[in-house]
Amino acid sequence: MGNPHAKRIVLCSLLLVILISSVAALSGHAENYPDINNILPNLYLDGNQQFFHRPGNGYALISTDFSSKTKVALLDNNGDLDYSCGRKAISLNFAYEKAALYGNFLYLAGWAPDTGSCVEIEQIDLTAGKYLQNKIVKVDCDFTKNFSVDENGISFLTVPAGNPIGASTMTSLYVFDSEHDGTCIEPQACTPVSSTLSVSSGTDSGIVSEPSGAASTASGIVSAPSSTASSQQPDETKPSTFCFHGPVTVAGLQKELDANALGQQLRVFTADHKEVKDGNIGTGSIVETILNGHTESRYTAVIPGDLDGTGTVTEYDCQILYNYFTKPSALRPSVLSGPYFEAALLSNTNAIDSSRSELHPGDILKIKKLIK
Repeated sequence: MGNPHAKRIVLCSLLLVILISSVAALSGHAENYPDINNILPNLYLDGNQQFFHRPGNGYALISTDFSSKTKVALLDNNGDLDYSCGRKAISLNFAYEKAALYGNFLYLAGWAPDTGSCVEIEQIDLTAGKYLQNKIVKVDCDFTKNFSVDENGISFLTVPAGNPIGASTMTSLYVFDSEHDGTCIEPQACTPVSSTLSVSSGTDSGIVSEPSGAASTASGIVSAPSSTASSQQPDETKPSTFCFHGPVTVAGLQKELDANALGQQLRVFTADHKEVKDGNIGTGSIVETILNGHTESRYTAVIPGDLDGTGTVTEYDCQILYNYFTKPSALRPSVLSGPYFEAALLSNTNAIDSSRSELHPGDILKIKKLIK
């Protein structure tokens, strides 16, 4: 790769792959969703429009003016207003920031108008058109990171109002109150993904969760049954996976633990069981928290864009992802799998599909943006 001519060939090939992928993505969008120019103008706002498939048939069209209004229109297969749901387009007095579909419901989240540090979440029934509102008060949040909805609830980054959101801030889980309109909801503990996990009492700031199911406190600690900690080797129980929101160091994570004043100590091991005393925590590393000589939590770290486990994002990570795409599909797991594959699944910029389980060539450019 030291040959300038070879580098140019690789670069041209990469740009060609990305271009083909982009054209295919646009073509897919045109095939799967109605043309907005064929939709009646009174069914959407001018700022931004976004389509979702309704379960069964038809579409949900949501739009916002980016300021104070959101509109939701339930459409039939032809892109016309679906009168079977018994209502016209729904007008909401807030500008949504993020949307996610789960089951028969569409969830919209954004800042409540004319209020400070209050998040509004709307649940739209995609069959009947009924909608309910919940609020989360006295929080700051980042809608761009890990916003998702699943059987456990709604997950995204929140912290108590006035506190900073950093790389080690954990994802909070909220359970929507579908029985009451206007309810204020609080962070919840998630449902453990296996019988070997249990949820601790957490701290006053509440227990938060990653979408993978790993429960954690505000300091990012996964709760698990206590076990005697070895001074040389990590606990051998299979860890859950935890995705950080950027590079994190051993010292930085220990500082988060110290802020809890519980006396917890951090231990970090590489994938081959070598203990890491300082520096960056890499993808694939095993992170343990110890209290009174016992392992309280244990998880495998995932650092976005770090595909080689160094804890930083470099050109080599782009090369790994490029190698992934140049392999036949059957051989790709030999290049990227497990937590390293998850590290390549960066936040999707396509608002129509806010969650993915596959990699795309465009992710190479996203990783390049993470290189410092």
